[in-house]
Amino acid sequence: MHAMPAVNIILSTYNGSKHIRRQLDSLLSQTYPNLAVYIRDDGSQDGTVGILKEYVARSKAGREIILLGSHGGNLGCPASFYQILRECKAADYYAFCDQDDIWYPDKIKWAVERLQENRERAPGRQRPCVYFSACDYYTDEGEFLRRSPAWEGEVTLTDVLYYTPASGFLLVFNEAARQELVLKVDPGSELHDRWLLRGAACFGSILPDPRCSAAHIRHSEAVTAEDSSNSNLIRSFLQNEIGGTAMTDSKKHLAYFQRTFGNRLMKPQQKALSLFTAPNSLQRQLRKLFYPKRLRARLAGEAAIRILFLIGKI
Repeated sequence: MHAMPAVNIILSTYNGSKHIRRQLDSLLSQTYPNLAVYIRDDGSQDGTVGILKEYVARSKAGREIILLGSHGGNLGCPASFYQILRECKAADYYAFCDQDDIWYPDKIKWAVERLQENRERAPGRQRPCVYFSACDYYTDEGEFLRRSPAWEGEVTLTDVLYYTPASGFLLVFNEAARQELVLKVDPGSELHDRWLLRGAACFGSILPDPRCSAAHIRHSEAVTAEDSSNSNLIRSFLQNEIGGTAMTDSKKHLAYFQRTFGNRLMKPQQKALSLFTAPNSLQRQLRKLFYPKRLRARLAGEAAIRILFLIGKI
């Protein structure tokens, strides 16, 4: 009988004492039997580390909790997550985890089943593979906000240029993804979900799952335009993306991704990235403005990014 694939849960904490017990309890309540939780605290000033040590002391095989050293102090996100991936033991699969969510019991079980099915379909050299599910969004007062939309069809590079179909805490990925997208290259400063999904879209596969595997808590100060009406959403885009640096930063990240992987990218991928990373010209602005493929899931977001192309912001 083959051993159950090992899963490492990758958790970075920072001043999370208010919610961390509930999250850790949900991790330990997973129905999947072979997992380890690797935690790196990013310089908490509250009681987070004390709580973590309590859980470490009573952890056991199949549910082991490992608290890594915090050498390097406060790294922030996403660097702290990348650091855990560099330091943890090798496993078959890895799952990013935020400190203040609640995982439903079958989250890892569903992910491993889908990833194993994909692996059995292509038993040779493994390529980067990333799984993600849907989730529920709640306020910290327990009010339901929305359910993330189910992804339809294949996820391609175009889908992850300016949109992230799943947040980091929903991603579960294989060892090939850790090796090819984190250990063998420098991921830079781009958020871990965007980097992993874009890499898998280019060099491997992405497995969307319409089932809901977690409750994501939106704190009052962090409820975003994505949780709002279309009118509020486009107002936020105009304020933060036209008035701020969010989209110029995204363009820099795309250019960094292109430089990092260079000739490994296929010609159509190189061509698409070059259109969105090269310096603006009137011809490029028009080509981006009338780009035939959808770049964002919601209509208001799509309208906002076309405005940015029109005015030459990105």
